[in-house]
Amino acid sequence: MNILIKQAKIIDPTSPHNGQTADILISKGIILRIGKNLNIKAEKIIEEKGLHVSPGWTDIFSDFADPGYEYRETLVSGANAAAKGGYTDVCVIPNTKPVADQKAVIEYIVQKSKNLPATIHPLGAISKNIEGKELAEMYDMKLSGAIAFTDGVKPMQSAGVFVKALQYVKSFDGVIIQLPDDKSINPNGLMNEGITSTRMGLLGRPEITEEIFVSRDIKLAAYAASKLHLTGISVGASIKLIKEAKKKGDEISCSVTPYHLFFCDEDLISYDTNLKVKKWTLAEMDIQSLNKNTPFIGVELTGKPLGTIHNNKLNLN
Repeated sequence: MNILIKQAKIIDPTSPHNGQTADILISKGIILRIGKNLNIKAEKIIEEKGLHVSPGWTDIFSDFADPGYEYRETLVSGANAAAKGGYTDVCVIPNTKPVADQKAVIEYIVQKSKNLPATIHPLGAISKNIEGKELAEMYDMKLSGAIAFTDGVKPMQSAGVFVKALQYVKSFDGVIIQLPDDKSINPNGLMNEGITSTRMGLLGRPEITEEIFVSRDIKLAAYAASKLHLTGISVGASIKLIKEAKKKGDEISCSVTPYHLFFCDEDLISYDTNLKVKKWTLAEMDIQSLNKNTPFIGVELTGKPLGTIHNNKLNLN
């Protein structure tokens, strides 16, 4: 079937058509022609105001909750939602039940994900049962299809175990993904610590919970001469540290979430539970810093762990 997309703005820095508004003719999933005002018959014509097209997107840190928590999401429903949103590839975190800390779980994800509308890439756990104590069999998981390693939404707290993980994956050119968050500082905090948290009467967590871990993990990665990706960055000071590390030649990359580019802690004053996210939104000055450095950051992720509709409607606690 031929599909003709009319007057769509093309977003693709690698294409000579980048930034142009044009018609696009597609047949059997292949782009045949791009041009102005194409006068071609097609079985399906897509014509709306404000159309944009781009290469498929990739989410590098998504929670599909399968296996174990299928009441929240499954690989099938997650892939369908991803495809409808323009995502062709999704990396799924290992916070499942059982935890994706062994090749059997990785193989389950790979096999169940075949023939889905989006390609699913499993992330293996760094530690056994994501407890942060003993290293998981990362090499076995890599051979089974894991493309990188992380403890997901339970970031590695032990510097000793973390540096061992960095040294271990270096042997097969692996990548460690870390969500930087020092859980020992106000672990029960619900939002950014500051004037807004005081006004709302909610326990806050200071920005240094991220900054401390970013600084620590950059130094550990440099010591191990290994690859590290820091995800969910939300503090301007963290961006500065990452920039400095990259200038030194360290193999450090980072990513942010869309909600950290648009929402700050003041938006929580309405007690809107749709803004109940991990990691929490910070101050307006951090939003400005993140937006200013978006070209440097280069990667965005959805970053919101799944919850049921019931849980999302509960209070911010």
